[in-house]
Amino acid sequence: MSALSTVSLLVFYPLLVNLPLNLVRFQWGSKHGLAPMPPEMQKEAEAADRIVLYVSYFILLAVVVTLLDRSQFSVYAVGLTIGNWKSAMALGALSSSLFVSLESIIPAEKLREEAESQGSLASWYGLTVLGSLSVELWRALCIVSLIRLDLSSWVAVLVVAIAYGASQLSRTIATAAGAFAVAAAAGFLFVKTGSLLAPLTMSLIATGVHLYRARHISSRVTSRLASRNVTCPICSATFHPGKVKRKMTTFTCPECGEQLTYEVGTTFDYLWFALSIFGVPILVYFLGFRDSTLIFASIGGAIWCYVVGMSVRSLFNPLQATQLEGYGGLRLTDKSKRLERGRPNDD
Repeated sequence: MSALSTVSLLVFYPLLVNLPLNLVRFQWGSKHGLAPMPPEMQKEAEAADRIVLYVSYFILLAVVVTLLDRSQFSVYAVGLTIGNWKSAMALGALSSSLFVSLESIIPAEKLREEAESQGSLASWYGLTVLGSLSVELWRALCIVSLIRLDLSSWVAVLVVAIAYGASQLSRTIATAAGAFAVAAAAGFLFVKTGSLLAPLTMSLIATGVHLYRARHISSRVTSRLASRNVTCPICSATFHPGKVKRKMTTFTCPECGEQLTYEVGTTFDYLWFALSIFGVPILVYFLGFRDSTLIFASIGGAIWCYVVGMSVRSLFNPLQATQLEGYGGLRLTDKSKRLERGRPNDD
């Protein structure tokens, strides 16, 4: 590939994912600016977001395959080989542990806001596979093209990681920094193993865990909203959350009017998650499992250990109600204002 084609491919992905392809959001923004959408339109916009993601990933995959077909690169050059699949997948699964452990410290409140917490689970499964495949193939072709332009391997990995991180700058700096770290690790795995299976395995595991946590926390909170009585941490009133004014994950205390939500993501949750991810593979290894059996036994055992542990925990320590931060523009520590706001007027 020529230098112009390489640079064009490098910037294609950041441009593609930042194009305003969602017509629902585009039309609303052009008419109402940053005003919040009504709930019905918000659901319509979220559904359109998923369609846009599918279209974007298909376009990216089609462009990469077309350029690969027209170039002089073989499919083996971009890692499409199963020659060393055992070691590649093992290294990818091991590398994913770092990002999975970092995933465990994301607050539950942030996960509830993630797009993965809404919509069909099957559609997100498809997006996870399609997105990981198209992005990793794009990354591999960019790295190989840069190396053929006489750049060193580590410089090529760094340049592609910067391009991938830049695609997330429209969200937050922290998201862009995390994307850069993931891209750098994926690029290193590709260069180290020469196989696309290594970064693909890492991407699928890390993305799958993020999807599981987003869906698990959202469904867990929603199912508990109408299952048992709770006690308001402000006025100590006991009530059933299914019989008061509420939204999907928040509800209002009938006595003081405080907006409440369920407390999730305790220290035990994070510690048990880390123990399942790191402890189970070590245990499986010492039990004598080797090669590809170690990978599948570790993944299955870690998921089983985490799910069983959290299920047992919920029997002895159910979710508790907590304050919804920032509600009403008041400081939630100002109890006198909250109680005064909750009292009925004499009028």
